[in-house]
Amino acid sequence: MLGVSVLGPAAIAALAALAGRRNARLVGRLGAVGSGLAFLGAAALAVASARGDAVSVTAHGADGQAILAVSADRLAVVLLMLVFGVSTIVQAFAVRYLAEDARAGWFTAGAGLLTTGSALLMTAQTLWVLAIGWTVAGVALCLLLATYWPLPAARDGVRRTATAFLIGDLALWVAVGIVATHAGTVDLGALRAQPLAGTTVVIAACLVVAAALSRSAQIPFHRWLPATLAAPTPVSAMLHAGVVNAGGILLIKLSPLMAASGLAQALTILAGIATLAYGAVVMLVKPDIKGALAHSTMAQMGFMILTCGLGLWAAAVFHLVAHGFYKATLFLSSGSAIAYRRRKVMLPAATPTASQRRVALVAAPVLPAAALGLAVAVVPSGPGDHLAEWALLIFAWVTGTAATWGWLARRPGSGGVFGAAAFLLPAATAYVGLVATVGGFLAPALPTAILPAAATWLITGAALTVLVGLGAVRWAPGGNRLQRTLYTRALSAGHIAPPSPTRPATALTGARS
Repeated sequence: MLGVSVLGPAAIAALAALAGRRNARLVGRLGAVGSGLAFLGAAALAVASARGDAVSVTAHGADGQAILAVSADRLAVVLLMLVFGVSTIVQAFAVRYLAEDARAGWFTAGAGLLTTGSALLMTAQTLWVLAIGWTVAGVALCLLLATYWPLPAARDGVRRTATAFLIGDLALWVAVGIVATHAGTVDLGALRAQPLAGTTVVIAACLVVAAALSRSAQIPFHRWLPATLAAPTPVSAMLHAGVVNAGGILLIKLSPLMAASGLAQALTILAGIATLAYGAVVMLVKPDIKGALAHSTMAQMGFMILTCGLGLWAAAVFHLVAHGFYKATLFLSSGSAIAYRRRKVMLPAATPTASQRRVALVAAPVLPAAALGLAVAVVPSGPGDHLAEWALLIFAWVTGTAATWGWLARRPGSGGVFGAAAFLLPAATAYVGLVATVGGFLAPALPTAILPAAATWLITGAALTVLVGLGAVRWAPGGNRLQRTLYTRALSAGHIAPPSPTRPATALTGARS
């Protein structure tokens, strides 16, 4: 079942490449159905792994060592459900979105190849399979971004993405060669069981970090992601919901290298915090929905990379799964959101009084904090270390505060406060319960934390302080001038210069952005 689930989308991709131009709608439906069946297979594997039944496929070399191996442990099955779930939703959406489009078959072929590469990455048990899946997924994404190649913006996006990915892929393959030579094995399980130390290990760990940062659009590789908006919406959904998560998966899979190098940990933490702040600020000033979503993804990936640097593996996995499904939904519904906004802007908005603004200022942070506190008291945590869960709750509080403030701005007064309270308590309880459940399920398959608890709280607190400081600019003395300065700088920092076309763009039949 595991082999069919992983390689099945590749067979559909080959079929789409051969017959997709003549039967685009049929192969599109086959792609969606194939990913849907693979999702059901991943769900069955999840049940088996919960019972303790290991499912693996292994090819051994002449010396008896595993060379090519994939395995469906608890971590892998959760990630497979993310990969196949997003692929199913996006390909089903694309059947209608790309109807009568000459490039619909191209999309189905690329989506199948991307799904296979991502599945290999999630289930890899050797360094070779890990690197192969990584590279296949990157190549497939570049092919998808080239769907409307005649557009200058599409070519620019492919060029920027391919450059960043080439750097990251070379770094990863060099690191794989170094680790295989140094450790004498390519089996990931064996790497976790032996001590790793030395200058070569530090070099390999830093190369792995560079690869992760390039794939997840982190500083200094952050410019490629906003340049990909010329791709059709289904491609953007697969990119933002899945491909950018690969950096966190790579760091989790190669956590022994991270644990062996303080320099690699420091680079990961610094890049995560810097990108989190940069992406969040630019997102707030972007005037277009897809541009704002792109920088939102960048900021979210900054948080994921930060949690990986802190060794909060359960928090990283929970976040990337939740973000994947959430961001796929946002991109697929972006057209509906624009239409709704156009209708909404015609309606008069409520203007809160000074008293209502003061109530909102107090209620926005207090209500989410109270709801999360009650949820933690009600939901049993179970045995073990819950540092990852608490780190997630801090950022859940920040998100809840922003959402509550936005709600009270639209519904000022006591009615809005009671409405927010009525929603936040069950939502927080469900969130905490889900985090505890997923964390408990993943615990046997995840590595141990890297940093001590005190250091983790210190760094998490610093990141939170940066976010709160950015939010406090609104209320600072002379805040208007500071806001205008930050707005101008952020808008400039997030600007991607349009490419200069070297040739006239040819007409695209049925092209959509």
